[in-house]
Amino acid sequence: MALPASAFSTPHMRIGVLCDHAMFSKDDKLSIMGIFDRITVPGVPVQHPHFFVVAVLDMEPGTYTVRLELLDPTGSNVLQDQGVEIPLAVAYPGQSGNLVAELNMLPLEFVGVYHFNLHVGEAKIGTITLNVDLGQAPGMGDQPFGQV
Repeated sequence: MALPASAFSTPHMRIGVLCDHAMFSKDDKLSIMGIFDRITVPGVPVQHPHFFVVAVLDMEPGTYTVRLELLDPTGSNVLQDQGVEIPLAVAYPGQSGNLVAELNMLPLEFVGVYHFNLHVGEAKIGTITLNVDLGQAPGMGDQPFGQV
């Protein structure tokens, strides 16, 4: 059963993930690979080399600008200097807005919980959480290759 158009008068995030890769097919289907919400780093500060922020947004037809902020465990906006704003268009009622943002060399100064907040205008429409832990990444042990 389809939701009435008025259900989307206030944009909101239906799905929000961090992943290794995201892409659109020729027929505009969104594919997401390697979903995660936690990374383990050997120490801080560190830069996370490459990942995607993906959100499926329910909203009325129109053209929007989605602002992405990343709050570190101290409450500071890590992306403040970059001013990450992503244009998004929804062509017809019932269509989702798919946001895909590629991030490279993201600076992480602290271990703890980071929050990717998505805003349309002044409204916060969703949050995606990233946990940064200190330790040895899985699969990076001192065991010889092929041994368990």
